[in-house]
Amino acid sequence: MLRSTVCLVAALSGLGITAWAQAPGGSGRGGGRGRGPAIVSPQVNPDHTITVRFRAPEAKKVDVIGEIDGKNHPMTKDENGVWSATIGPLAPDVYNYQFQVDGVIAMDPQNPSVKLGFGAFPPANLVEVPGDGAVFDDVKPVPHGTVRFEIYDSKTVGAPRTLWIYTPPGYDKGNQKYPVFYLLHGSGNIDSSWVLTGRENIIMDNLIAEGKSKPMIIVNPLGYVEEGVGLGPVRAADATAATGRGGQGNAFGDDLIHDVIPYVEKNYRVLKDADHRALGGLSMGGGQTISVGFPHLDLFHTLVIMSMGAQNADTTYPTFFANPVETNKKLKLLWLGIGKDDNLVGPLEKSLEATLVAKGIKHVHSVSEGRHEWVVWRHALYEVAPQMFR
Repeated sequence: MLRSTVCLVAALSGLGITAWAQAPGGSGRGGGRGRGPAIVSPQVNPDHTITVRFRAPEAKKVDVIGEIDGKNHPMTKDENGVWSATIGPLAPDVYNYQFQVDGVIAMDPQNPSVKLGFGAFPPANLVEVPGDGAVFDDVKPVPHGTVRFEIYDSKTVGAPRTLWIYTPPGYDKGNQKYPVFYLLHGSGNIDSSWVLTGRENIIMDNLIAEGKSKPMIIVNPLGYVEEGVGLGPVRAADATAATGRGGQGNAFGDDLIHDVIPYVEKNYRVLKDADHRALGGLSMGGGQTISVGFPHLDLFHTLVIMSMGAQNADTTYPTFFANPVETNKKLKLLWLGIGKDDNLVGPLEKSLEATLVAKGIKHVHSVSEGRHEWVVWRHALYEVAPQMFR
């Protein structure tokens, strides 16, 4: 199982919260004996429920929140000031959760597995409910690809930016050229999210080993018009980036087309034609796929839109819809996927899908279980990758 190496130890003194990262049955990682009974959290139970615990003796109310089952779960405090709740049973999958402590969101300091986030989507802890053996997004004894971290200079943004790039097994041992999939994250995520939370490399390793997907290179750029993450003091984006080159209002698209793609095609063995170039993304990244991909069928003949849509798409992107016969000739795959209980973007997705049907644009429409969450997007990648570059 993929696990982040981040461990967050929280001390929220204003709420009377103290928490230590203690190993079960022993002293804390910092050697702090005498701090109270060891806490085990999360605990995955044989009946596919999970029990989480959090020490907050002075707190008045603690709930479990996050991408579990769409509900808040009140916790109960014991005589030692430890709050607990048992949730489920849950279908085998990877879930994220947080604690809401007297209205303040806190992490589980016992759990080192973390989904990075910020702003309106703060970090959360991850927990996996196992199935019968390793599943599609678990590490299996198969050949593994490589995840690479790249820094490039963006002329569009006027600052250095970052890329996470997956290369398939065997890339370093041959001279084969590969199709490339530019896969975008959502709001509150960063360029590493498709690897660290989405497990894209593990999913692709397994699909390729099973002969279900063609080997491909996957490029994860940063979806915001600013300097890359963790490169030093943040450098403000160039003023022209606010509107994009030529005042077109899509600086992210300009960076992708004029900076990212040339960098990848110069430094990696990729096939450089639209039939072997795909663009896709989740949520915000799905919106970027629409805004960049629909006007640029000269660059991308495969478009993957996860949990996003658009109203009045036929008037916003008239060229894409003007001649359905020509559009269908160019498109190798247009794939839309969404969780059936996604209330955040459901109306937008339905509007786009209805427009595609009305205009006669060929596409695949996949509706799965789930809401607006990573459970949906990991499964979406597993479903769509075998359909690409055929």
